[in-house]
Amino acid sequence: MSQRRIASVRYARIYDRLYRLGYHRRPDKSHAKVLAEKALRLWNPESVLDVGCSIGWAVGYFADRGVRAVGVDVSAIAVRNGSRLGRDIRLACATHLPFDDASFDVVMSTDCLEHLVEDDALRAVREMCRVARRGIALKVNPRKDRDRLWKMIAGTTLHLTVQPVANWLQWFDAAGWSVLEGDDAREEYMLVPTAHR
Repeated sequence: MSQRRIASVRYARIYDRLYRLGYHRRPDKSHAKVLAEKALRLWNPESVLDVGCSIGWAVGYFADRGVRAVGVDVSAIAVRNGSRLGRDIRLACATHLPFDDASFDVVMSTDCLEHLVEDDALRAVREMCRVARRGIALKVNPRKDRDRLWKMIAGTTLHLTVQPVANWLQWFDAAGWSVLEGDDAREEYMLVPTAHR
């Protein structure tokens, strides 16, 4: 089994266990709302991919506004729960997105990347940059996870890559993307291809 597949299985096991016990159960509660609204305002996209979408709150938000929206998550339970809500959510790991280059006007990710080990987080950043055409809407949490209950249930810390936001942004910069708009207080950033600035 490849290292990529092993990592995907490991993440899936952790998050399937959490979803079985109520993780992200409330579909109307999402950290993605402000980010999704900004992406809609800035880019008026025809297509959006949400990486690490959970049950797909942002996917539903965009679809309700006529945008072709797709989400990916590593948890089969999250995919099933989101699909039951009528959302186009697919089972995939952020480190290997099953889409062609520049497949989506906008790629967004909310509180996902810090849940990957550093090498996988960097792979996920490269994948997001690869499939995005016009913009990336990003929210990362640069702090250790504080929810002891979920950490105890998962059997591991959930924030596996804890680093300053500036480090995350350097990874995007190295991939040819730069900050168009940022909100340091919320750890939210809108990125564009450097060549398009």
